[in-house]
Amino acid sequence: MSQPHKEWFQRLFNAFYKGETLIEFPIDNLPPNDFVEIFNRDEEIIIKILQNTTNISNNVVWYWFKDNEHKIIDRAIEYIDENFLPNINIGSIETSETEKFNADADKDNSDKGEEWRLTERLIYNLDDDDKTIVPGLHYLLKYKWTPASGPGENDLIITNGRGIFAIVEVKNNRSEDDKKYRMSYALRQAMYYKRKFIEECNVVYNVDDTSFDVIVVIGLAIGKDNKKPIGKDIKKLCVGSFDEQVCKTLKERYCSNNSNQVFIYNTQSPNPSSSNLNSN
Repeated sequence: MSQPHKEWFQRLFNAFYKGETLIEFPIDNLPPNDFVEIFNRDEEIIIKILQNTTNISNNVVWYWFKDNEHKIIDRAIEYIDENFLPNINIGSIETSETEKFNADADKDNSDKGEEWRLTERLIYNLDDDDKTIVPGLHYLLKYKWTPASGPGENDLIITNGRGIFAIVEVKNNRSEDDKKYRMSYALRQAMYYKRKFIEECNVVYNVDDTSFDVIVVIGLAIGKDNKKPIGKDIKKLCVGSFDEQVCKTLKERYCSNNSNQVFIYNTQSPNPSSSNLNSN
């Protein structure tokens, strides 16, 4: 099996997306013990299991404390990274998407020139975990993804080819007066496109006649601080605490000790449901 426990990981991360701390399973459709043991190990029980029997149902509830959420994410990412096989077509798809990006170089007007150069730099560094967008996510899966419903166009989708995806919005912070060039606007876009990606793809993303299992989806907004030197000038905002924890877990797995990678989650982030994204 190339993606062991895929269904159960998808159920688990779906709960995280919703901010929930429990999952209810029918008694006749429970995760296997070896899935539970990914999290509950070394005599540490971080996912608690409770049978809930009533006159009309017989269910098992998994629940956890919010304080242990980071451990669950750490262990899930570790398992996926070490046991899932990469999609065999990811290399050819990345080549195709990179060619689409390069073809846009001559089309971009002066308004988008700086933003395009920042995006080019991010794509160029995908293989360098100390400089890349998210460590471990080395492949460009989609350039300019457009949701089937709703306005706008997402900048980049990157992946590790094993079920972990990042929805990325890139902004050149050119003007404090124009909201479209503020990081807060890019963050709202990232929130919106992450939600749309999850809704539309559900558990499978199809591109160029290839299907990718969707296990983990995170959202980021990336901007450039022109006052800082190259290497320290990239600002990365995660759309939520879950997204931040996934990034931190991948950083610990892939980056060197002196890495400048910093991921920020702003607890005052705007609500994506209230975003007005009529243009990109």
